[in-house]
Amino acid sequence: MTEGAFVAARFALMIDLALLMGLPLFWWVMGMAGRPRHVAALALGGLALSAFWLLASTATMTGAPILPPDWSTLHIVLTMTPIGTVLAVRGGALLLVLAFVLAGRVRLSLLPAAVAAATLAWTGHAGATENMAGQVHRAADIVHIWAASAWIGALVVLLQSLLTHHPTTANMRHMARMLSCFAVMGSLIVVSLVLSGAVNAVMIVGWDQLSAMLQARYGLLLTMKLVLFGLMLLLAAANRWWLTPRLEGGNDQQAIGWLRLSLALETSTAVAIVALVAWLGTLDPLA
Repeated sequence: MTEGAFVAARFALMIDLALLMGLPLFWWVMGMAGRPRHVAALALGGLALSAFWLLASTATMTGAPILPPDWSTLHIVLTMTPIGTVLAVRGGALLLVLAFVLAGRVRLSLLPAAVAAATLAWTGHAGATENMAGQVHRAADIVHIWAASAWIGALVVLLQSLLTHHPTTANMRHMARMLSCFAVMGSLIVVSLVLSGAVNAVMIVGWDQLSAMLQARYGLLLTMKLVLFGLMLLLAAANRWWLTPRLEGGNDQQAIGWLRLSLALETSTAVAIVALVAWLGTLDPLA
């Protein structure tokens, strides 16, 4: 029960921080007006979910219930492990996001949001790697987190736009332009995910243990993640090379329907991948 709550806390926190960074990034790239309330809600959610993650993490360590918390263990975790520093940095970044929102500078919130998302690298396998290898591992993990956040944020904006805007010819051509602009950004995201993911896999167990990892439960879940990632690539390719050209021609109702379905599937697949990552981060890669 406690372990399930811990995985759920990791999942919810990852989604929240990914959107907190990904939404402002996509708005900035596309020159769109930001939505301050959305950003503020995600920042507040990040603070609350970080507290829940801390309680679930401490309960998992001790085998005790989440509530009431074991205050002595909680004190040790916050003062004698890197978790205290991670939460302090994340909390400061999230408060800075709120400050930018209140000041009407939503786009600037991207910077502290990126810092908040990067702190996730210290709460998984990368955080346990030591010395120079640990620095390389965490750097690769941060790139992975940022790239995934950019993709998720873009998908949410594109899907929301397609579902809420009336499918007029002008709106569909605008959507086609957004998809075309995202194609360059999407290519950079995919390259970043592939390269950083390869570095992460090697850093977690080393070259000599890769085959053993693939035979463990961790390897099975990792394979599922890669299959889902491949599905996202296929859907993205269909959007770019098949559906976008049809939208550029005007109000193609059939293309609009297919695009809605494709983006919904791609977004759902991204959420499933995050759920797998939340689980993978709690497992021994060779067990």
